[in-house]
Amino acid sequence: PIRDIQYLGVMNNRMIIAYRGSGSIFIKEYGALKKYGDTNWMQQDRKYGNNDCWYAEFPLVPLPAKIKILGNTLAYSGNQSQRKTSRGVVDYVEIGSGGEVVLQNKNNN
Repeated sequence: PIRDIQYLGVMNNRMIIAYRGSGSIFIKEYGALKKYGDTNWMQQDRKYGNNDCWYAEFPLVPLPAKIKILGNTLAYSGNQSQRKTSRGVVDYVEIGSGGEVVLQNKNNN
């Protein structure tokens, strides 16, 4: 399951979010915002460090901002992933005008 979501900050006009587990994460207030897919896990580990986690890079939203990061784990059945999601993880983040974390609250369901 998705767990340990952490907003890391802004780098190269991208919001960097780290998380553990398999599944997907998205930003609730910007549901149409898609994460960048132009780097693989090896390139991300070189950029952000090998911290035994996955990284998601999202386009920068207007700052300052308050966002809710949601994590959903896809159920797995045999050799097929099901579209039914398990209980998600929510991380509330208040981001300052420079992209820094002002406040981060975790709500692991």
